[in-house]
Amino acid sequence: MWRRSFSFSTRSNSDAMRVLKEKKWDALVIGGGHNGLTAAAYLARGGLSVAVLERRHVIGGAAVTEELIPGFKFSRCSYLQSLLRPSIIRELDLPRHGLKLLKRSPSSFTPCLDGRYLLLGPDKELNHSEISKFSKRDADAYPRYENQLENFCKFMDPLLDSPTPESLQGISSVKDRFQDKISKSAFWARLLRQAISLGQKDMVDFMELLLSPASKVLNNWFETDVLKATLATDAVIGSTASASTPGSGYVLLHHVMGETDGDCGIWSYVC
Repeated sequence: MWRRSFSFSTRSNSDAMRVLKEKKWDALVIGGGHNGLTAAAYLARGGLSVAVLERRHVIGGAAVTEELIPGFKFSRCSYLQSLLRPSIIRELDLPRHGLKLLKRSPSSFTPCLDGRYLLLGPDKELNHSEISKFSKRDADAYPRYENQLENFCKFMDPLLDSPTPESLQGISSVKDRFQDKISKSAFWARLLRQAISLGQKDMVDFMELLLSPASKVLNNWFETDVLKATLATDAVIGSTASASTPGSGYVLLHHVMGETDGDCGIWSYVC
């Protein structure tokens, strides 16, 4: 816990500004984006007095909706949600505070120059029918592809909420060193159990997915360019790399790692 006072650069006569100026806080959070607000909420739950400083007139950072053109509202940056951890939604009781999620359906629409199109979504029968317009082989392979990615997500999911086994500096007592080793051993033992549960083949495929270009991964699964191009969007969103960049396979996995209301890989709109 840290404590400090701060002052404003501009004078204000409002009572609220005066209180903020005079009060001493346990923690200051610089920036009122969704990450800053989440950090502030957990600090406050821990009993600390917290101030969030935001330079704009609205909080939310990239996850805000504003009327950029008169009569039309837009999300400024974050247009979909999936990677917000379920534990945060649950622990901060976000639905009670107004969070509503609308699952995206369909999830993608890819038009072709010849007039055909590919429509994908959560409906497995619809996906099979749509992909079959281009390749029966790919339509049959797609459920297996989704199933493998879902297994990889289940493997990764517990790690996302686990503290990393950091190396503690300056440990002097035997007791502290022993507890540190126990904590690290428990982490790696849990990881090993999960790796064994995947099986040898899936573990090899998992490592290849993490290190390979997404284009190689998709070429191994599918033959249809329109399907591969549609799926490759998950490998390039939020990055400056292409689907041919080594490691973009992980970006592909990262964007199917989230969930909405317990449904793995489903993205949603925030209402």
